[in-house]
Amino acid sequence: MHRSQLYLALFALLAVLMGCRPSEPEGEARTPAAPAPASPAAPAPQSTPVPAPPVGSDLTTSDLATSDLATPDLPADRPLRAAFLVVNGVYNTELAAPYDVFQHTRFHAQPGIEVFTVSPDGQPVTTFEGIRITPAYGFQNAPEADILVVPSASGSMDKDLQNQALIDWVRQVGGGARHVVSLCDGAFVLAQAGLLDGVPATTFPDDYKRFAQMFPKVDLRINVSFVDAGKALTSQGGARSYDVAMHLVDRLYGTKVAQGVGHGLLIPWPPNPRAVKSETASPSDAANP
Repeated sequence: MHRSQLYLALFALLAVLMGCRPSEPEGEARTPAAPAPASPAAPAPQSTPVPAPPVGSDLTTSDLATSDLATPDLPADRPLRAAFLVVNGVYNTELAAPYDVFQHTRFHAQPGIEVFTVSPDGQPVTTFEGIRITPAYGFQNAPEADILVVPSASGSMDKDLQNQALIDWVRQVGGGARHVVSLCDGAFVLAQAGLLDGVPATTFPDDYKRFAQMFPKVDLRINVSFVDAGKALTSQGGARSYDVAMHLVDRLYGTKVAQGVGHGLLIPWPPNPRAVKSETASPSDAANP
């Protein structure tokens, strides 16, 4: 064998031993290598479904107040009008808490809520705690209201219920309103006007028994901050008066607006579910309290 041929044979043998593949002869077509089998794709991550909140007496305001959508049929050319009934002996907190919350919507939603006070004769009234209030209107000239708010007063369980002009006005205005809201014993006034018949509602805890005896047609709910029955919203009152007002703002304008109002008033929203219990119900639930 010629020396050069011996070198080529040795080189080829060495390449095989080292695992190398000699290149194809020049001008010879290459056969494309078969593609490597694709590795199975990793399964797409699955989102964990969030269960709907249970319906029942333990539903909290943080469960209720999480909508980012405003009510679609709000008037676009004017604010909602909220009429606050004020009489002698009205309690400061039940009046001021929802009044402040509704008024502050003007800073976070356009056009927001316009708030105004109405007394029976348009004359000044004195709160139970002694603050003198000059109302904007009387029964005779008050504008139509989208929201009627009835705060508790010292006469809400007796003398105010005997004032037929007052009860008739509440029945008429509340009947035509989008919502009626009572605080504490204001529920007695709404019930006397027939606006809570067959409706789940609550009132001041010390007055549950009296309320149940006087208004057996009302589906009384106890130990909750407020009850949202759709049109009618009733509250225990006191400091809890903020809860129902904030909840209604959330229903009307969405959570972001409610959080803006809460930020200005230093009210956390949604609240701690352990701190506030409420109910959402409808008159059809009356048979299953």
